[in-house]
Amino acid sequence: MKPKIKEVIVVEGKDDVSALRRAVEADILITTGLGLTEKRIEEIRVMAERQGVIVFTDPDFPGGKIRHILKDKIPGCKHAYITKDEARCPKTGKYGVEYASPEAILRALKAAKAEQQEYEVIYELNDLVQWGLAGLPDSAVRRKNLCEQLSIGECNAKQLVKKLNSYQISREEIEKLL
Repeated sequence: MKPKIKEVIVVEGKDDVSALRRAVEADILITTGLGLTEKRIEEIRVMAERQGVIVFTDPDFPGGKIRHILKDKIPGCKHAYITKDEARCPKTGKYGVEYASPEAILRALKAAKAEQQEYEVIYELNDLVQWGLAGLPDSAVRRKNLCEQLSIGECNAKQLVKKLNSYQISREEIEKLL
């Protein structure tokens, strides 16, 4: 069974997400490389306050630059590092988290002091239906507004249930915002 990581793991791209999912269960946020926007930085800052953040970028110049930006703007983030050897694609010689083995990823997260988490499942899809966040013509708009107020990034109904449970956002906070 894969460990569930408490913190949100910040990576550069979708291929990194696939590599991490082979090793752990975690909430993962993509920076889209150096296209890191102020809005995305704010989302990461909120996640750092709510449950912690682990920055896990490629061992190259762009990865280092993203790491540096996040260190400056969001103090207190944890950082997971893999070596160039662990991140090297044997076919192309390129470096990236997406080429790392599950063992290398687990080693890096352990070294970063990632916390394993067991959390209580509070919300189900039915809760979103009752709040009008699923199953109605305007549900997507209502979900988008709630996600913006919570600064958790826009998501579909299934993703929202997962985030509400993972971040342990209280029912009172959600109902107040609705």
